[in-house]
Parts: sequence; structure tokens; C-alpha cells
Amino acid sequence: MKKSINYFGNVCVYACLLFVAISCNDTDDFFSSKSNENNSEEAYDFDFSTTRDVDLIVEYNGFETYGPVRFSVYDTNPIVGENTDYEYMNENIKPIIELYTDNRGKFDQTINLPTYAKVLHIVTGNLAIGFSHTMVEVVNGEAKAVIDNDGSTTQSPMVTRAAGPGESTQDMSKLKSTAYEVTSSGTPTSVQVYKEWVTPLGTWNSASGRPDYQLNKATANPGLILSENEVQSMYNTVCNLLPNSKDNSRYQNSSDLTLKKASEVSLTVLGSFTCWNSTLGYYYYDMNTPPTSREDLNIIMLFPNTQDGQRDLSWNYQGNIGTKRGDVIQLKYYPNIASGDLSGETTTFPAGTKIGFIMRSNAWGMMGDEYCSIKKGGSKWNKKMNIWASSTDGMSYANPKINGSFSKPNPNGKARTAEFSYTTSDGIKYVILSFEDACDDYDFNDLIFALNPADVFVAIDELAKDKTTRHGVYAFEDRWPSHSDYDMNDVMVDSKHEIYYENGLVRKECYNLTTYQNFVSDKSGLAIRLKTKVTPKSIVMKKISSGETTAKTVTFTEDETDKGVYYLTSDITRDINSTYIFEITYSTTQVIAKLADIEPFIYGTRKNKDDEYTRWEVHQPGCGPTSHMDMSYFRTHDDFSIFHDGGWYKSNTEYPFAFYLDNATAEDFFETILNPDNESVAISEFYPGFIPWSLSKGAENADWYMHPMK
Repeated sequence: MKKSINYFGNVCVYACLLFVAISCNDTDDFFSSKSNENNSEEAYDFDFSTTRDVDLIVEYNGFETYGPVRFSVYDTNPIVGENTDYEYMNENIKPIIELYTDNRGKFDQTINLPTYAKVLHIVTGNLAIGFSHTMVEVVNGEAKAVIDNDGSTTQSPMVTRAAGPGESTQDMSKLKSTAYEVTSSGTPTSVQVYKEWVTPLGTWNSASGRPDYQLNKATANPGLILSENEVQSMYNTVCNLLPNSKDNSRYQNSSDLTLKKASEVSLTVLGSFTCWNSTLGYYYYDMNTPPTSREDLNIIMLFPNTQDGQRDLSWNYQGNIGTKRGDVIQLKYYPNIASGDLSGETTTFPAGTKIGFIMRSNAWGMMGDEYCSIKKGGSKWNKKMNIWASSTDGMSYANPKINGSFSKPNPNGKARTAEFSYTTSDGIKYVILSFEDACDDYDFNDLIFALNPADVFVAIDELAKDKTTRHGVYAFEDRWPSHSDYDMNDVMVDSKHEIYYENGLVRKECYNLTTYQNFVSDKSGLAIRLKTKVTPKSIVMKKISSGETTAKTVTFTEDETDKGVYYLTSDITRDINSTYIFEITYSTTQVIAKLADIEPFIYGTRKNKDDEYTRWEVHQPGCGPTSHMDMSYFRTHDDFSIFHDGGWYKSNTEYPFAFYLDNATAEDFFETILNPDNESVAISEFYPGFIPWSLSKGAENADWYMHPMK
């Protein structure tokens, strides 16, 4: 994680030993001849740290996790309308950090968190776990959150909840309605939106909507069947990357799948997380003649009822549970379907065929007297009924005139699917689609399925690498050892620490350091001290120069004497808004505690008392200099460094020479200390909590940098 005083203690001890090694006999002479005139003063005893180590334990008990569980750690409750029927995530509130449990749903590690995070909100949107929020206090550096399964999110057995076991049927009359708008009471109107759907694949259970035409896995073509391990692996990946109640629209795609060669095609259900009982169909068309209107779609029934019971079972699923994870249906091709002729059925689709999917929201749920199946707490929801979600851009439909307005209207019929490819550990690439069934969020996890065989579709974007990001800002005063104006804006470095996961463990991490600056007195260079706990497989260095968007591979000079020290630029003024990147890849996956640390520092040359140009450096409090430092600068002016116990770069005032601001970005300071009009204005003028924080040695106003003066 980010720099912490304890962590760099070894570095500081090393620098201290280096100092002593220069000449143990000269130490007393150094202090007597170079120390501050007022040697009765003492160093200000505060490390100005904005982070601390926390022993965090998170346990998910009694869940079928199918692998590591991703969870988010907040310092503020991000849930709006909690414990109501309309709760959702406030996307403007960002997590401090996102982490993974092990395969058993357990996390027990020491992590670095902001000191102001005294109450933690552990939020999970994982579909296997359900949506959960647990609040825990940090006491004596420890916090523990236990989430027990109350049984509400475990997949229930295939039961029949309507009267009688149900008979096999192809009757579409009870589906109100796949082709027409309905009134607020569920009665079909004369407004026809699509052609009537057709049902040539077979029959389904009239009570549950479960299809009778599923493939027999024991006898079907093996190329159309996913193994149980593949289903669970895909499901776990999607569970973590399409969290419930979050905006997952980065995966939204408006281009239907295209077969690059003639092939059979099957669909395997991975799961869902919705209270709706919707209906799913498919259609196809030649890539050279795409549909121009909704009437061009020839829709074939796939699943009359997509509900799998995975949502909290306190909801009443009228129409029962119609799907189960791992269900497989083979799609069929009807060459003359456009003219209404279903003859000539074949299981092979021609090359160049595009296959699309459409979901009629809550069509199964609008059956019978209980028109709206969505019931919780005794209340019935009648809302958002006239919605069709299509995978083809322009072919979706939503009419807000009946039953109120939509929170996220879709006037242009934009596609309501997320679409990506998934590559297994064996290098096999599958296509995964997921639907958003209503117009009230963008989590795209209401129905998720995979298509077989692998590698028969034209390539689509691969699932984004599983990545989390931690932010922070480093600020420096370049006039050290004099404090000067205390504006803390001479050099500012925005840090973005990206962590790339594989099955809940880290394979790669990436530090992105971007320079910002107001006005400076000296020409300053920027360097980092990189500390790795595990020998990396590789360290790739890149730079994005100011005004450019593409990173170019470079080689930052490593110090020959101080290994692990890299020089990024010798003059920050020539590289403002440039980004310096370190991509660290490991041969084996690592836990969070084994990741690298960095300590940026600034350096330069200036004349010393003998009128000679020598090296100066400014590090964070407690972190020692390199071996190139002119030690005579210490203990002069406002520097009161103590050359032991992490006492480097101490001052005699309540202001530091440098600090790190955890969970902040440079943008947070554009209107305050990075505003050129505010040059030479002390940081305490803009942040009234700074002085109380400093005087209390961090006990008060720990989030002072989050609250500028208004």
C-alpha cells in the first residue's frame, strides 16, 4: 500500500547508519557547528501521517461463494434509501479500497487505511452473496465484519408455488404481453410494439415457466456444454465484476454477436439478480441486412420465466422459478422465419449471421390476479411495465406514459445489454451477455448467460482486467530546510495505485505518478524509492508526457549506490502534468500485504555555506535521505531532524516539509493550494482543520484535507 512511517523505518535506519558511517567521530562536530542557533528548541513531535495500519477481518459465513468475494471498504455509507424498496448506491461516494477474500470467503490481513477512517462500511454487491452492508468500528487498530447467510440468497430448489404442478404448454396467452403494451392493470392494449413471438423450440411448465426443451447434457454435443467448473468460474467472475446496485455501464455494448463461421449455438444460464419474472427471446439476421425497425425482429421464445430465485427470497415470485444456473438451451435456425414459415429447421447457423436477444420485463410476472409479482413487506409494486430490453441498438422500447416515469429513460431504444468475452485458464474464449431489465439502474446483472461453442463469434472486447485503484497525493516544500510560506504546493504528485487481480490474488500492480506544480523557487527533480517485498518478474517503466495520451516505454535511471531509487525527471518544471508509470508483475500471485511501497521525494542542487553546489533532498517526515545528500543542510534553519528512530525531516513548527494525503487526488486541490492565485498562502488558510489536526498530533480533524474553507 502507500507509504507508512513504520514501513519505511528500515529505510530510515539505513540512512541513519549511512550518516553514522560517514564519520562517527565527526558527529559531535557536525551538531556543534551546523545546528540551529536556538539549540534549546526541540523537533515537533508529529509524523504528519495520514495513514495507519489496520488489521481487517471480513468473513462471509454460510455462502456458496464459488471463489473469492470482492468487497468495498468505505468511510461513509454509500447507500441511499437503505432498508427500503428503493435503495441504491451513490456513485459519487468512492470506496477507499476494494479487496478480495480467499476462496472460503475469508479475509484477514493488515491493510493501510486513512487515519480518519474510524468507522468502516463493508459493502458487497457480489451476486452469490447478495447485496450487503456491514458497519464496523476500528478499535485499537483492528476491525472485524462478519456477514452471515440467513438463507435468503441461496438458490432455492425448483419448486412450484402456483396451484398444481403445472402442465406442459406453449400457450402464450398468459404472457401479458410479449408483443403489446399493457395498461396499469396488466391488460394488453392495442399498441403493438413487436411481432408476436413464436414458440417452435417446445413446451414449458405452465406453473413455473421452466422449459422442457433444455439440452440433455449427457447426450448433447460436448461443444455446446460448459463444465460445472467453467460455469462456476464464469459465474464467480461476473459476480465480482457486475456488482449489484452499481453502475456497470462500462460493459454496455450495442453490437450483436456475429458468427465468423457456420456453427451450432447454445446458451447456458449463469445466473441473475432481479426481482422481476421476465421473458427472454432471441432473433437473428444477416450481417448485411440489419433490422431497421422493431417490426423487423422475428423473435423466438427461449425462457418464458428467467427468474432463478437468487434474489432475496422475501420477495414473492409469482409464477415461480423458471431457470437454474447451468441450464442449457440450443438455439435453432429457421431460414424462412421472416415470412412466417418455420419449416426447414436446422441447428446450424450460417456464417455472417448476427444473433440478438430481447427481454420482456416481467412478462411472466404479469400473469393471473397477482398482476405484479414483485411483492415485499405486503406491498405490491406496479411500475415500469412497458419495457423491452434488446441487445440491438435502437430496438429496445420503454414507454413511461403508463405507470409513471422512469428514472433512467431510454428514448432512443439503446441496447440494454453488457457484452464481453471471457478467457478461461486454458485460453478458451467464450462470450458472455448480461441484461438490464428495467430503466432504473445500470448494474446489468438481471440475467447473465454464456454462449457456446467457444471462438465461433467475431472477437468482441475481452472482460476488463479485474482492477482496483487506490488514490493519494504527495506534497512538498522545496525551500527546505526553511519552511518559507507553508503553501505546500511547490511540488504536488498525484498517485494512482492500480492492482490487477487473478482469482482474488494480485499478479500485477501499477503506480502512476502525475506531477502538478504551482510556483517554485528552485529547480526540483522527482525520484522515488521503490521497496518490493517479493522479487518481481519484471518492472516495466513508462511515461505519458504532458499533452499526450499514450504511454511510451522508457527506462528511468536507477541509482547505482542506492538500489531501488529511480530518477523520474531532473526538472519538474519541464514535465508538468506528465505521468510516470511503474508496472510491477510477479511470477506468482500475491496477497495485498506483499505488494510494493513507494516513497517519492524531490531533489536538486544549491550552493552550501562554502559556495559549492551540493545535493539537497526533501523526503516525507521520518524517511531518510540517499547517500548523495549533503548532510550539512540538516539541523539548519527550520529543520530539526533527529538522526534516529525515524526522526528525519522534522521541523520545529506545526507545519511539515512534505506529507502524503491518503485517498485524495490532485483535483481536490485545484481550487485551493493548486490555484496560482493562492501562491504563498499557508495551507491552514484554506483548511481550518489543519492546525487543530497538527496540534492534536493527528487525534482531531484527521480528514482536514477533505474540508476546505467555504
